[in-house]
Amino acid sequence: MTTATYDLVLSGGNLLDPTQGINDEPRDIAFKDGKVAAVADHIDPTSATQTIDASGKLVTPGLIDLHGHFYHGGSGSAVHADQTCLGSGVTTGVDAGSAGFLNYGAMRDYVFPAHRTRLLAFLHIGAVGLAANRVLGGGLHDMRIIDVEQTVQAIKDNPDFVFGVKVRMHFDAVARWNAHEAMSRAREAATEAGVRLMVHVSGTPIPLPDVLEHLGPGDISTHAFNGFPENMLDNSGKIRPEVRAAADRGVVMDVGHAGIHCDVEVVKAAMDQGVVPDTISTDVHIAPPGRVVYLMNDLVSKFHALGMPLSDAVAASTSRPAEILGLQDSIGSLAVGMEGDAAIWDKREGRFVWHDMAGHNVDGALRLDTFATVKGGFTAWREGQLVQMGEC
Repeated sequence: MTTATYDLVLSGGNLLDPTQGINDEPRDIAFKDGKVAAVADHIDPTSATQTIDASGKLVTPGLIDLHGHFYHGGSGSAVHADQTCLGSGVTTGVDAGSAGFLNYGAMRDYVFPAHRTRLLAFLHIGAVGLAANRVLGGGLHDMRIIDVEQTVQAIKDNPDFVFGVKVRMHFDAVARWNAHEAMSRAREAATEAGVRLMVHVSGTPIPLPDVLEHLGPGDISTHAFNGFPENMLDNSGKIRPEVRAAADRGVVMDVGHAGIHCDVEVVKAAMDQGVVPDTISTDVHIAPPGRVVYLMNDLVSKFHALGMPLSDAVAASTSRPAEILGLQDSIGSLAVGMEGDAAIWDKREGRFVWHDMAGHNVDGALRLDTFATVKGGFTAWREGQLVQMGEC
């Protein structure tokens, strides 16, 4: 009996991999021992233990959701990552501040290891993250909840788990009279820990320029395209100079959609003026009644409908977030030697409509529907269901 060369081969699909400069071109992909082992015009399907026929389908690297809430059971609004991510082509999810230095341990040791999805974290500047969010509205009503020294130590103790600091500049999360102090402490913690700072800018109780002045290259303005007061547009619909200056110095403009934190009209105005989303993310959470929270496959499709070339929308969901995390040598591409994470898509054509909570719609003619998701070189999700992969 001949031993198979590969564990899995994706056969007959068209690859879209921005890092490799491959744009919807025929390629077969082989995986071995959790990594990408070969990319070629043709790979013998009999050389693998398992083959997925991807004929007529689009293949991309597994998507990276830079802003979600995955502390399932530890936060009232966090989702189950595998059920949410794998079915939408996401193989890496980044939790945006569900936990702080006092309660991240259970997330790291119990919740995240129980999932197949690769899960990373930004640590909330507040000690318990969003644990009390459902009853208090936010985590920074009392500045005693912030301890910069212990937050920094927790980050330094977990370099492969925590990738940044998160602070919510939202009127429900922090009082106007405390907001500048909260921003300064979050900046201090991120700087001392040597990590990126992610700031929720939607609904900020202080002027947006006061927030952006704390952000440098690689820091993340999440919910950047919101339609609340103090958004990126001035009263005449022009990009604020402080926003343009932030983008020019490398501040990441992240979608953080969440239904309520992304206004289609703001997106259109910004893109018309040359400010395009750097990263597409969901802010996926258990939403209150009436709120629509889209998953990554819908958001890639929606932003393509808004005018982003599909290759750019995929880059904003794969290679770009990988670079921000400093993981571009392992995820975000299907080059040989990279982690074996891939998404296989049905390209559905027709009329599709996406909504935002401001009452605006986006019409599109293409929607990516997940046919299969590969995590670590093995099929994790296929045609509507999770696939048994053995022990977690």
